[in-house]
Amino acid sequence: MAVQILPKRSETSLAVPAANALEVGELAVNITDGKFYIKKSDNSVKEVGGAGSVTLNDVVTNGAFTTADILLDQGARLVFEGNLANSYETFLTVAEPTADRTITLPNQSGTVAMDGDALAYGIVFGG
Repeated sequence: MAVQILPKRSETSLAVPAANALEVGELAVNITDGKFYIKKSDNSVKEVGGAGSVTLNDVVTNGAFTTADILLDQGARLVFEGNLANSYETFLTVAEPTADRTITLPNQSGTVAMDGDALAYGIVFGG
């Protein structure tokens, strides 16, 4: 009879096993998310294999970072919630590009001027 190997498993969405729940090299699976995890020798737990679908929210929630481009496709936008979780947010989006464009934010603190703000326009463009 064949030996059946079952990794530790969870069916709780977004659950990542705690380091103290695994031995070094032990495999765990989140069945709901379809993700595998392994405990490394430095006692950290890392997702292994293909991530399937990772959202920007997953990256932010897990405190991860990337040095690669992040593609927001088909009208996706960044949503900024203020200090209060209410029905008011600020959305950052882009008009349909007709060529490759680059917007560089300056290396300084301040407020970004908006189209239609006569005072900001006068300061920035001297008009």
